[in-house]
Amino acid sequence: MKTGDDTGTWAQVTSQLDFHQRRPTDTWIDTLNRLWRKNRFVMTMDGMLRLPEPPPMLTPGMLSVSAAKWPLEKLVPLVHPDAHDRARPKRDDLPILILEWAGAHFLIDGINRINRRTRDRDAGPHDVIVIHGRRA
Repeated sequence: MKTGDDTGTWAQVTSQLDFHQRRPTDTWIDTLNRLWRKNRFVMTMDGMLRLPEPPPMLTPGMLSVSAAKWPLEKLVPLVHPDAHDRARPKRDDLPILILEWAGAHFLIDGINRINRRTRDRDAGPHDVIVIHGRRA
């Protein structure tokens, strides 16, 4: 985590990622790395890589965050066509988490919120937290 970043924004990111822990010993960075690799624009369901090179293991020192407002038209392309269509978010008031890596954006958390807003034609703008990644 880059120093000088908004600690409240980081607290929101880590809280949302902690909700998606697979094992009790997983940290938020473990969860972020798992969810990034699970993204259908990164890896197919049968494990084939869709990127030119495997994604690196992210570390806190490689990351910074920013809060933003995005229109629905910018969020919808982040949902892969193979993704589920559930539109019942457990918490519709949370920001959508996006990872930015090498100029591309990857949805980390918020597919149900995007699906619900698409269904309801809620153009936004919507709260987003962008996790900016850079090589160490």
